[in-house]
Amino acid sequence: MAAHSEKGPSSSSRWIHCPPSAKLCAGLPDSSSSFAKEGTDAHALCEYLLNTAVGRDSENPVENLTYYNSEMQECAEGYRDYCMELNEQAKQSCKDPVLLVEQKIQYERFVKGGFGTADCIILADGTLNVVDFKYGMGVEVSAKGNTQMRIYALGALEIFDALYDINKVQMTIYQPRKQNVSVDEISRDELYQWAEQVLKPAAIAAEEGTGEYDTGEWCRFCKAKQICRKRAEKNLELASYDFAPPPTISDTEIVVILEKVDALVAWANDMKEYALQEAISGKEWAGMKLVEGRSVRKYVNEQAVAAAVIKAGFEAYDKKLFSITEMQKQLGKKKFEEILGKLVVKPQGKPVLVREDDKRPALSTAKDDFKEENEHGKQN
Repeated sequence: MAAHSEKGPSSSSRWIHCPPSAKLCAGLPDSSSSFAKEGTDAHALCEYLLNTAVGRDSENPVENLTYYNSEMQECAEGYRDYCMELNEQAKQSCKDPVLLVEQKIQYERFVKGGFGTADCIILADGTLNVVDFKYGMGVEVSAKGNTQMRIYALGALEIFDALYDINKVQMTIYQPRKQNVSVDEISRDELYQWAEQVLKPAAIAAEEGTGEYDTGEWCRFCKAKQICRKRAEKNLELASYDFAPPPTISDTEIVVILEKVDALVAWANDMKEYALQEAISGKEWAGMKLVEGRSVRKYVNEQAVAAAVIKAGFEAYDKKLFSITEMQKQLGKKKFEEILGKLVVKPQGKPVLVREDDKRPALSTAKDDFKEENEHGKQN
């Protein structure tokens, strides 16, 4: 497994926005989840397929992958094809582009001890391409202003800039399970300017443990998120919100609450999980106790249960159609579309209230429809 820098690319959004968190997290243990392990497996498969595509010897990792399935294979193949397409495009402006897989990069000039590993780098005259594969399904990741991607690009420039006439950097997040391919561009000069004016000062503050603690979306993967006082204070602001007269809250106040409530719920869930795990480890919380939660009955042995029920003269199985997800796994995405494309529909999703900068188009409301009918009537 690759080593990780304390001020690495993947955690950069956190330590750039919240510099003291670097020292705070350095003393805390690492944790892993099944989602992270699944992502590691998917990256290993991507590495193999891409190396094979460019003619490099690579050992097939499939038999050693715990989470391998047809979906992972399809996602990895899509990533490979995308990178190879970018490589073909690079050949149009450069006779000898180079595609690098799992390339070690360093940015020591701007960040002490700064190093990392980029999934895919395509070196060519004109444009440097950096592609990062995300297998997660939880949060859709954008390449726009993405500090992790900028650091990968910066690290690549630090090593290879002298070999190619690069004036622009293109950065891509390839996230197949969210149907998300996000692309951002920045000029070489702008990237170096960002490194000097934003990255380097933040790295110095992180190294010294100075600067201000700050909260935001970068808290999501912070090792100290459950015990961070700043995050607690920020979320408790909503609980102590000063509701002024009259007795009903205004539309403006409701918007303020809506903007904070998701972060509040996430923080509350993190606190509950942290306290639970500490209690299981033996910690006693004043006024609280650890009890057995509700459970659901389950069979000890499904085959033995079925055999016993059938022997008694009853039906043990209820045959039903595979779910769409399971059916697609059985058939593979291409075959699924070929056989069932016209037999599967996606109903309109349940309305959700989100921030105005969300990229999904706004739904029309009854008020909009009434307004449109009125305007249409006036025109007639």
